[in-house]
Amino acid sequence: MVALQTLLFVTAMALGALAQPRLHLDDGTYKIVQFADLHFGEGESEAWGPRADRKTLAFLTSAMKHEAPVSHVVLSGDQVTGLNIDANATDYYDEIIGVFSDSTPHTTILGNHDAEPQTGDQGDPGAKTNRTALMLHDMATPLSYSKPNLDLANGAVSAYIVDVYESAESDTVALQLIHLDSGGGGMPETIYDDQVAWLQAQLDARADPSVPMLLFIHIPFAESQVALDEGDECFGVNNDGVTPTTDDAGLFDLIAKEPSILATFSGHDHCNDFCCAYNGQHLCFGRHSSYGGYSCSGMAHEHGVRVIEFTRSDEGEVGLSTWVRMELGNKAEEHALV
Repeated sequence: MVALQTLLFVTAMALGALAQPRLHLDDGTYKIVQFADLHFGEGESEAWGPRADRKTLAFLTSAMKHEAPVSHVVLSGDQVTGLNIDANATDYYDEIIGVFSDSTPHTTILGNHDAEPQTGDQGDPGAKTNRTALMLHDMATPLSYSKPNLDLANGAVSAYIVDVYESAESDTVALQLIHLDSGGGGMPETIYDDQVAWLQAQLDARADPSVPMLLFIHIPFAESQVALDEGDECFGVNNDGVTPTTDDAGLFDLIAKEPSILATFSGHDHCNDFCCAYNGQHLCFGRHSSYGGYSCSGMAHEHGVRVIEFTRSDEGEVGLSTWVRMELGNKAEEHALV
């Protein structure tokens, strides 16, 4: 099975390299929409489950129209609730990606529920569609720029970096998007040493270390809670506390000393959408974007998507701002991070 998945990966990478146009800024701007914790299939055997998924699809479609033109969508983990579905996880992925696949590139990271088995602990293997299969399927969908990483141990397959160029014709990289795998759903909710070493090697190998970077990871850093407790430079909703990985293997320390990483965006804790500045980093939650998964009092009917807008002027000045596009169409919590 591993050999077959490797062959499929190599084939998909080769085809993707030929078919995909470069990601690039549009008049100096790159707008990313983060879909957080969609949890499709949460109750597929109950009347409310498919209805919730349909309502989520309607909201996501509306949000994309409000934010048009969108440069990129990031699916930031827990696209599905694996323990409640059978072998149809990829069908749900196709429904989600169908919202934007006709015109908008996307990338995906896995959460702790995507490949969660129907029995046993969520960190156990045994899902009928495992982590590698999910990433390979995503990679084959229209305008996917996901790049499964089969070199890391323990199943952390959604760790990769995507380049965004200055223009369609330029060879100059203007922005890099780091995607990291925080585990769960077929593996423990932890960061292993080899993923941190891999990221360090990628940083060391850059031709231009000054290129700005954004980081996406499903499970937040423990430092988000520390920053929140200090509270001096935070905005947004904190209604859920922070549930970090069991260990980050020094990952936060690595990114905190890397000035090119402008901000980190996570999900996982559905009732948060706050951002805090801490130790040189901006740590932000996405907004729960779905009728699937749990909600907290006061947020049950206030779903949203986080929007991240990167800009670069002709003189090379960089800007980064963010806001939440709410289900009713209004824009909330707009702030400049850089």
